Amino acid sequence: MRAFITFLILVLLPSAGFAQDYAIEATQEAHIRQSIEVSWTAADETGNMIEIRPLEEGARRVAYSYLQTNPEYIEAPEQPGVYLLVFTHGGDVVASQPLSVVMAEATIAAPEAAGAGESIEVSWTGPISRSDFIAWAERGGDHIRGSSYGYVGNSPGGSRSLRAPADAGEYDVVYITGSTILARAPVTVGSISATVTAPATIHAGGNINVTFEGPENSGDLITFGDRDGDSRAGIGSYTYVGNATGNGVTLRVGETLGEFDVVYVSNGRVIGRSPIDIVEASVAIDGPGEVHARFIFNVAWEGAGNGGDMVFISDADGNRFDYSYIDPQSPTVELIAPENIGDYTLVYRTPGGAIMDTEPLSVTPAPNPPGELIVTQNRAALGAGDAVEIILDASGSMLQRIGGDRRIEIAKTTLTALVNETIPEGTGFALRVFGHREADSCRTDLEIPLGPLNAAEVTATIADVNAMNLARTPIGASIAHVRSDLAAATGQRVLVVLTDGEETCDGDAASEIAALRALGWDIRVNIVGFAIDDAELEQTFESWAAAGNGSYFSAVDAEGLADAMTRAVATRFEVINGDGEMVASGLTGGDPITLPTGDYRIVGGDAEVNATIISEEVTTVGLD
Repeated sequence: MRAFITFLILVLLPSAGFAQDYAIEATQEAHIRQSIEVSWTAADETGNMIEIRPLEEGARRVAYSYLQTNPEYIEAPEQPGVYLLVFTHGGDVVASQPLSVVMAEATIAAPEAAGAGESIEVSWTGPISRSDFIAWAERGGDHIRGSSYGYVGNSPGGSRSLRAPADAGEYDVVYITGSTILARAPVTVGSISATVTAPATIHAGGNINVTFEGPENSGDLITFGDRDGDSRAGIGSYTYVGNATGNGVTLRVGETLGEFDVVYVSNGRVIGRSPIDIVEASVAIDGPGEVHARFIFNVAWEGAGNGGDMVFISDADGNRFDYSYIDPQSPTVELIAPENIGDYTLVYRTPGGAIMDTEPLSVTPAPNPPGELIVTQNRAALGAGDAVEIILDASGSMLQRIGGDRRIEIAKTTLTALVNETIPEGTGFALRVFGHREADSCRTDLEIPLGPLNAAEVTATIADVNAMNLARTPIGASIAHVRSDLAAATGQRVLVVLTDGEETCDGDAASEIAALRALGWDIRVNIVGFAIDDAELEQTFESWAAAGNGSYFSAVDAEGLADAMTRAVATRFEVINGDGEMVASGLTGGDPITLPTGDYRIVGGDAEVNATIISEEVTTVGLD
């Protein structure tokens, strides 16, 4: 064999003319798939290539690289053995040297046992060649395709987490280069289970509180499934257990009636369940029967109302006029009568389109032309015990421009003015931001914990916020943190979510808002949609805000955003007539309110003023 190798090398030796002008220099031993550094000289630097060839005569090359930099690199083959490293110019061999390829060495360490789907820490040493990775294999056998894996080159510290298989059994964690397993460590994966506790019955569209005990592996979630079957979309919402507060979550059910299960899902498998029956909801409405044109009036509702349900006015042709989403904790909604005289219908409708109740409405002329009321206030009526939290969307879409300025810069300018000119100094204030720290991430960060507003410090923090391309939009997860962000507040709480897009992190903002309201706080959840061009999304935001005892504000430019954010922290007021009845409500700085002529009291925060409404005139009063 030695004679044969010597003979073949002699055959590939360059001619004397080439030998002086072309040369290569590299290690003569490398491990499999090693990146080999090759230094070279050439009389002509075009048309040059290095190759690795087996010794057998006529064998095809197993690797090659064009010579473009010096030194150049070529990857050793995965099969150990003796090869030739060959320098070719124009297809002719101009230099060569022997290359011995040996097996690479690696070690791997992992816990001896893990639960199914559990994330375990794995460490290793090894060659760290191109695309080397760690993964799972059958005990003493082949790599399990589709199992959790990680590229070692992405973990310079030599360790990372790896998710165990979903099925219990005997496995190995392995270090793989190419298709060769260099090292393995045995891991016994045990079975896992969970317990779920949920109400036995819920009306369609309702919210339920669920408690659980389980492994809480990454990606575990609580959702719905068929009775004694698999989890399934379309029955209700879901929440990742990693986003839970303690061991409880709030879920929404859909409008499909039947027998189902609330399930704990880990690694795609149901490991715990609790039966639940979704039954028909019942709602009744009670309107005034008759109302004057353009006047504000209340409609009472009673029954199993849910966030996203609405009451609206319809005519005989099905045209829809004013509408209002219900607040599940408020038994009335406020509507404005059409300006045309005639017969209409009040309609209560669910998000799924089910009509729960209707009632006739007659719109009649007012005995005297009405007047209008505008209520103003220079600064929001907020004090030291009150709290405002802003959730700012700094995801990639906020890098888009409006009139030459990026959305994020417009938002930062608006927020800076808000804390300096509108929110009183010393008011409790917190700032949460998402999308600015990590690309392709659902991270949300509390940049300013709750404390007395210091406008200068907040301004500096806002200035440092920058939107990040490809960052995602975790609206639900951000709202979920509010229960801890504002826990220390003692007065009213105002949450303002400023966003330019929909949820992209599988969150459930509606359920998180319901959970906030369930705390019994005096809280308003206001949502400001910036440059939203999706009418359906705006209606979703509006229903969320209504369920949060708040309002939705839409803005398309810098001026509109400034107005929307000011109204989002504005004082809520009530209009009381001479009989002591609350006949209208609104926010300072909002649109004019149409009222019958007469004397009224305007009550907002700690302030109260009187107003006289005169026919066909606008009356303006201030709450300062």
